[in-house]
Amino acid sequence: MSDWGQGAKNNNIGWGQGAVNNNISWGSVHEDSWAGDTNIVGFAYDTDYQAILDYATTQGYTLPSESQRLKQNTLLIALKDAGVWSKLDTFTNFATNGSSNFALIDWKRLTQYTAVNSPTFTTNEGFMGNGTSSYIDTNFNPSTQNTNYILNNASRYAYVFSGSLTQRFDGNSLDSNNMRLGNYTTHKINSGTVNVLNSAFAYSTAKGMKSIHRTTSTNISLYNASVGETRLLTSANLPNANQFIFRAGSVYVDTEISMYAMGANLVTENTAFVTAYNNYITSL
Repeated sequence: MSDWGQGAKNNNIGWGQGAVNNNISWGSVHEDSWAGDTNIVGFAYDTDYQAILDYATTQGYTLPSESQRLKQNTLLIALKDAGVWSKLDTFTNFATNGSSNFALIDWKRLTQYTAVNSPTFTTNEGFMGNGTSSYIDTNFNPSTQNTNYILNNASRYAYVFSGSLTQRFDGNSLDSNNMRLGNYTTHKINSGTVNVLNSAFAYSTAKGMKSIHRTTSTNISLYNASVGETRLLTSANLPNANQFIFRAGSVYVDTEISMYAMGANLVTENTAFVTAYNNYITSL
């Protein structure tokens, strides 16, 4: 029988991670055990996750359930362990049973994304646009607020919960920096509005992580979850505009998104990122 307290102590990590290390699932066994009780003397969330909770409490937002807070804490620790967290500039997890305002917290910057014209929030799934006017403004401008996301070393991630072919599920007011469900040459990352891929790449409509990475001034990698391909796409500039979700230029979509992130290219860390988020969202 595992000694949860000692496991957490020895690994210098939270209870949720201890459950992973001891091959105990995220489900009922975890939640019904004493490891799911944060009232145990000596328990402490990861400091960055505690900062998220503190920010939300100060703002008056409804926090996720205690069991889900443990899962989110474990997610953040997994991102740190994989080398992902330090390379991100912005990260938001919409899939939560906290309030919609809690879902819009930027975990990295401790600020808020803005829901414009009421995109639909579904507990433990995320936000969905209406296809006509609603979208989410990340309030992150990659040209003026970036640290890790730079011209020739950058990535964008979205976990698509549901969507249809042709939908450009992210973008900006300049109609650049977008990913699109389907087989297109027009996926963009720091490539302006004119440059296109040397050959088409297909983002699947299947539920899961989609990402795009710029690795050099001419090369990019595109992934459906952990399956990726490389393409040629010449860089042009860092768009001087806030990044949007569900909107690219004047085009709006009704895709549902569970998570969004931007930062340095994460080709090396991609599989670990995908695994960490899959573990989280499939546990809800």
